[in-house]
Amino acid sequence: LASDLFGFASPTAAMGYARHSPGSRVFAKTAVLGAALLALNALLASQLQNLAAQRDGYTQEAKDEISNRLTPEELGYKDEILDSGLLSPGPLMAENAAASGLKFTFSAQGFNNEKALVMDLHNSNTGDSITVDLPAGMLFAPAENREFQNLVLRDAVSLSLLPGESKRVEQWAFCGNQFHAPPLSDMKPSGWIMNTPRCQGCVWEKTAPYEMPVAAAEGHWMFAKLGAALRSP
Repeated sequence: LASDLFGFASPTAAMGYARHSPGSRVFAKTAVLGAALLALNALLASQLQNLAAQRDGYTQEAKDEISNRLTPEELGYKDEILDSGLLSPGPLMAENAAASGLKFTFSAQGFNNEKALVMDLHNSNTGDSITVDLPAGMLFAPAENREFQNLVLRDAVSLSLLPGESKRVEQWAFCGNQFHAPPLSDMKPSGWIMNTPRCQGCVWEKTAPYEMPVAAAEGHWMFAKLGAALRSP
């Protein structure tokens, strides 16, 4: 009271200190915690959006990859083969050929022999050469009749065509469907590579869980087919 009367301020007031109630301190801490939680929530939401965008991107890429290639049904297999690791995306030959000026046809002469897959290739360009590269394991399907079997190219092929040049190439190819009829027909690239060891029995062993037999596979000739395949290299 005396200090107030004579105009003196208390030391605490003079040094700028203020007293805070416990309630105000709790409120301040709550506000800081709330701001931190909001920031964390915003960060998590942003990360989730990025993950969703990546997932959608991967899904679309997978759809695009498959949409330009033959489906398992068109290859005579069950859908589960896509998750087995047996099939990898291969060259889209029709699209690549159209861009480069390559004309091609494929045909089959049985299976598991050195002339099983016949390739007729033509460079329609008048000024540029073309290099044709086909990977080992490239999978070919019957052009029309699904009763026939696929063919799996045993060895990689690489060749060049001069302007206007045509070549016929015969290659060893394995049967890709054990319970389909041997092909003597036109074939078409499937857009897939089959990842199996290079022997006929190896291909059949890997594809067996995904086979979809056809009616044409019923009959005595199937024993002859299997016997001939197993006797060949």
